[in-house]
Amino acid sequence: MTAHCSPGERPPPTEVGETFTLLVRLSDDEVRAGARLVHDLNPFHHDLAAACAAGYPGLIASGAHTGAIFMGMTATHFSSPARDGSPRSILGLGFDIRFRKVVLADEDITFRWTVESSLWKPSLNGYVTRSIGEVHTPRGLVLTGVSNLLLRHA
Repeated sequence: MTAHCSPGERPPPTEVGETFTLLVRLSDDEVRAGARLVHDLNPFHHDLAAACAAGYPGLIASGAHTGAIFMGMTATHFSSPARDGSPRSILGLGFDIRFRKVVLADEDITFRWTVESSLWKPSLNGYVTRSIGEVHTPRGLVLTGVSNLLLRHA
């Protein structure tokens, strides 16, 4: 029989309002490599002349690439110890990502997630945690997202 932790036994392994950020700058080579890695052969990610002919000032990052960074940072953050030092684990349950503007090569990209809720789910033996995310460049908001994650005390 599997033991189940109840909310009364331990608090969630995160706090509402917990925020974490990542600053990234993708070079032209990283934009090309990221697009190749996710099998995105759109010329705007690989061919500067094609991107410029379409009206962009340079290569644009693949949405799959920037979305992967956005999702991946939740795994990195929540697989590290909580603020009180206790170990925790994470499993992604789902993400909703909306692209607002293109992300350009060689610009600062700030990814940010903020925990909105963390509720005990007995059937999953963990806390279903919802976070709201935003991605900004100097040109403004470029991506938004919602994550649903399963967090547990490790």
